[in-house]
Amino acid sequence: MLEVRKLKCSIIRDSRILHSNEKTTHSGHWSAVWRQFARSLIYKLQELGLRLSRTVQTCIAPKRTYEQEAWPSEKHQINNRLLSFRAANMTERNLPPAFVTYGWCRTACIVSQSLGQHGVDVHVGDASPLAMSRFSKYCKSFTKLPDFFLQPDEYFDQVCEALKKTGAKVLLPCHEDVRIFCKYKDALPSDVHVMLPDWTTYNMVEDKFSVIEFVRKCGFPVPFTAEVTSLAALERLSQSIGWPAVIKTKVGNSAKGVRIVCNKEELFENFQELVQRFELPRERWPIIQQFLPGEAAGVCVLYDKGQYITAFAERYLRCKEPGKFGTSTLRETFDNESLISTALQIMNNLRWHGIAHLDFISDKEGQFRLIEINPRLWGALALAVFSGIDFPYLWYSSVIGNLESGIFTPQIRKIKCRWIIGDCLALLELIRRRKFEKALEVLLPEKQCYHDDFNWRDPLPLIFEGLDYCTKFVRSRGSLNPTTRGMIR
Repeated sequence: MLEVRKLKCSIIRDSRILHSNEKTTHSGHWSAVWRQFARSLIYKLQELGLRLSRTVQTCIAPKRTYEQEAWPSEKHQINNRLLSFRAANMTERNLPPAFVTYGWCRTACIVSQSLGQHGVDVHVGDASPLAMSRFSKYCKSFTKLPDFFLQPDEYFDQVCEALKKTGAKVLLPCHEDVRIFCKYKDALPSDVHVMLPDWTTYNMVEDKFSVIEFVRKCGFPVPFTAEVTSLAALERLSQSIGWPAVIKTKVGNSAKGVRIVCNKEELFENFQELVQRFELPRERWPIIQQFLPGEAAGVCVLYDKGQYITAFAERYLRCKEPGKFGTSTLRETFDNESLISTALQIMNNLRWHGIAHLDFISDKEGQFRLIEINPRLWGALALAVFSGIDFPYLWYSSVIGNLESGIFTPQIRKIKCRWIIGDCLALLELIRRRKFEKALEVLLPEKQCYHDDFNWRDPLPLIFEGLDYCTKFVRSRGSLNPTTRGMIR
């Protein structure tokens, strides 16, 4: 409470300074004054968060033993066909420290919490000082990094410096920065271990057109997808493709480069808008894809040099955009062996190495078709962990060589998992579109439901996730899904 009172007094003092400036500052300088006040407020909240985080860690953090705070994958023991740990009795001091990137995202926070539960020292890096993972009780240190979309070379250099400074021996990239480390894997410090695909495979899988072509040639079901090389080709496509249709940039995330169009006029208008907005050269023009009306699902996989380790399927119940479009905010465990089998056959053909996530949508006949592969961690990672597959720790253990070959077959619990901040964004979007009945559904509680971004034993990350999103909302002038240069290409 003392820290909160100090913060309150400090904010009041800054507010008085702001009002005193009101009398002496010209209207043209108002925005600068407000920005100064906002920065001051953010820094003070950040300082308070760090102090609260230390207090929580000191007062309520349990000792890092497996018995006191087990994750679902520990509580629900796997059967005899699982891959065994070579060093199951390793003590905490024998587990090499890990460096987790993209700390503002909930996936990085789940990774940090998972590894921390197993006694691994976790160091976090991110471009945002409000990164939610920074305020987890399992975070040992935080490194401020540049934006990897804007400054990829500086980002790589500073991560290498952070690895040396923290002594981390395992690097776990938690978003599209995995691209940088795939490309410059050989330039990482010699004592740092990663588990990433080779550059050629990653580059092909990241491209939404090339990966669909690869999967189609392998004989697996995909939607009709066409590359556009000229406006004349787009005109021909408009006469043959059914409506609605999907326009999609070749690289992007969270549906930022995706548009659903219902006629020729919308097709040309949205196609040109994407090209101009993201300054796409002709060879990177968006693709046109068949619209699939069925349910959406995903399959998460972990591979070691082409050898399958484990997999998990999920079904999307709600997304940030209406109609199960965009990043999922509510999803459930999906018991579909046929879908998992298809996903594994695809990844076997790729001889995959590392983590990946495959997105499927069913057609009118109910057949699931692959729409894209994300060669990285996925937003709904928490669902798999709470269902019984601790992907982060399995990934980490594979990196350091503590897993023997075999198949990981845990006992899966059928649960739901929601993203709290994502549901708040979905609620705002539904209200903006005047879909009030759907908005009310977002507010309804769910049975057997866990959360991506909240855990009673580690509560601070949610608070700073909200602050971080609010900051990005203001900086992007009200966008619920802001983009950065280089993100869509």
